[in-house]
Amino acid sequence: MLIMELWGLGDLTFATPVIREAQKNFDVTLLGKGYARELLHPSFPSVEFIHYDAPWTAYLGKYDLWKWNWGELLRLIFRLRREHFNIAMSVRNDPRDHLFMWLIGAGERYGYPRHGSRIFLTHPLQRRQPKQHKVEDWREIGAAIGLPGMESADPGLRTRGYFSDKVESLFAEITKPVVCLHTGARIAVRRWPEEYFGEIIKRLRRHFDFHLVLIPEPDGYGSGLAPLANTFIRKLSVRELVDVLCRSDLLLCNDSGPAHIAACCGRPAIPIFGPSDPDWFRPWGDIHKVIIRDICPWRPCFDYCKFREPHCMTKLLPDTVWPEIQRHIMHLISDGALTSRLMKTEPVFAQT
Repeated sequence: MLIMELWGLGDLTFATPVIREAQKNFDVTLLGKGYARELLHPSFPSVEFIHYDAPWTAYLGKYDLWKWNWGELLRLIFRLRREHFNIAMSVRNDPRDHLFMWLIGAGERYGYPRHGSRIFLTHPLQRRQPKQHKVEDWREIGAAIGLPGMESADPGLRTRGYFSDKVESLFAEITKPVVCLHTGARIAVRRWPEEYFGEIIKRLRRHFDFHLVLIPEPDGYGSGLAPLANTFIRKLSVRELVDVLCRSDLLLCNDSGPAHIAACCGRPAIPIFGPSDPDWFRPWGDIHKVIIRDICPWRPCFDYCKFREPHCMTKLLPDTVWPEIQRHIMHLISDGALTSRLMKTEPVFAQT
């Protein structure tokens, strides 16, 4: 079985319900970006991973066909043809994925057709709802193949497989509940302004007692908040990132992969959403709170902003979102999803 998931860390987590069941009865190969193996191998050691950074997944220039590495693509196609896959699947309604599955000669090809790509699929699928979460898309593919339990299968990682000595040493002396702030996002228009995160952290400090772990984007975005953090981690591997998120009590972040990794670890996340659509891409589960407003009439633009700055993010002010964040944390504490040790002895609940 070939599973195609050529996109981001969060997208890979959505596929875990199918991977978990498929590996019980199939030799599974996953085709994805280089970080797919680092993210998923500790949870699914029997899966074979093939690295391919598909040119049609690029943020810019994906239609510049003359820039594609055609030699690499052809070598990959011939390699996969030799594997004689019985089944191939892609959750994306992308004709290029469907053509690719046809070119490698997979016997059964599952996907959601678009723009005539039905001709490349032996099993074209129709979503039960026009707009549904990607986890539900994967569940439908799994059910179509005949995998058991798909109607209730949730994303998840085998968290003990991500233990690292580096993270163990970072957390060894921490005695308070851990709030992790991850300021990054692969696409810059998804990043909430650094100073807005700073204001939320200051307000959290007034009401809650916690140890703040700050993880900036690898390009340094968010590093200016280091003075607010108890622990500032400049560089983590994907595996170490999973370990940090699994040890944290709460994650505050953008619409990005860490939110979905935290969800896979059973940790509540509060992501700030802008140009994307939470109906499709929110963290999976009931303990998370998506912060979003329809400020821009073009939202969702799916990262292709029409303006010089993403107004859906820059005009989403801390004063607007703070009451919502505070209420959700209090709700998690009252429900037992967060420890009551977060509460200060004499908390102040004025919505400043």
